[in-house]
Amino acid sequence: MKATFIYAYENEEWSTPLSIIREFEHRGWETEIVSIGSNRSGVYHDRDIKNWLSNRPQTDIVMFMDWGRFDSDLLNKSFVKAFWVQESGDDPQNFGRNMGKSPRFHVTLTPDVTCAEQYKQLGINAFWWPHFADTRIQYPMNVEPEYLAVSTRGRGGSQFLDALENHSDGMFANKNGMIGEEHSAFLQKGLMVIQNSRHGEITRRIFEAMACDKMVLTDRLHESKKLHELFEDGKEIVFYDDIIDCINKMNEYGSNHEKREAIATAGMEKVLANHTQVQRVDLILEQFDKFKYA
Repeated sequence: MKATFIYAYENEEWSTPLSIIREFEHRGWETEIVSIGSNRSGVYHDRDIKNWLSNRPQTDIVMFMDWGRFDSDLLNKSFVKAFWVQESGDDPQNFGRNMGKSPRFHVTLTPDVTCAEQYKQLGINAFWWPHFADTRIQYPMNVEPEYLAVSTRGRGGSQFLDALENHSDGMFANKNGMIGEEHSAFLQKGLMVIQNSRHGEITRRIFEAMACDKMVLTDRLHESKKLHELFEDGKEIVFYDDIIDCINKMNEYGSNHEKREAIATAGMEKVLANHTQVQRVDLILEQFDKFKYA
C-alpha cells in the first residue's frame, strides 16, 4: 500500500505531516512526498505536482496537508484514482480558503469542530480531527524545571502571554522557534505549560504538553469548541478566565505539587489513549476502507 503526501516539505526533521507519514511507514506503508514549496519563504508552486501527475502515479491515498494559503487546480481527486484527503490544519482562521478546495477531495479533516459542522452543512464529507501529540517526539524527559510555567508562542505572538511575562518576575518563559525534541524539552522546563488561543481555537500545544507529562493551564474556550469534552477541567486540564485568574492558578498549582502532578498524569493518559498520531491515522484508514469497499 502506498500513500502520497502533498505539502510544503523542506527536508525538516519534524512537522505535523511528518508525524503522520512516520506512522504510515510504521504500519508498513510505502510513502512519498510531493512538495508545494516553502513555508519559510512563503513561495509556493505546483511544479512538483505536475511532475508527479505526468508520471501517472499509482498510489492508494493522496493526503494534502497545508495551512490554507496554497491552492492549485491539480489538487483534484479526478486526476488520480485514489482516496484523496484534505487536512485543513489551520482552521478556523483559514476556513474560507480551505472550504473552496474541499469538494475536490473525498474527505476533509479539520481540527476545529465548528468548522467540521460548517463543512457538513455545505455537503462536504468532513470529520473533526483534533490536534494531537506525536509520541516519537513528545514524551517525558529527564529535564529539570527552571520556571513556574512556560509557553512556546514566542515574544510578540500573543499580547496576553507578553503581559504575563512582563509581570512574572522571571518565573514564566515564552520562547518559540524550536522543533522536535528541543521543543518538547523546553515544555518540560516549566512546572506547567500555559496556552492562550489567538482565535478562540483548540491548539496543538495542549496535546503536546500533556504528552510530555505537564499540566496545561489554558484559556476557557466557548463551549461550541468542545475542549471541555476532550479534557475535564480540574482533572486533566485547568482553565482560566482572564489574566488575573491565570496568575492565581499559576501560583496555586505551582505550590501544590501533588495536585499539579495528578492533573498532568491524567492529561497524559487521556492524550496517549485518544490523541496521538496513532488515533489520527486510524481515522484516515477507517475512511479509506469505506472508500475502498464502497
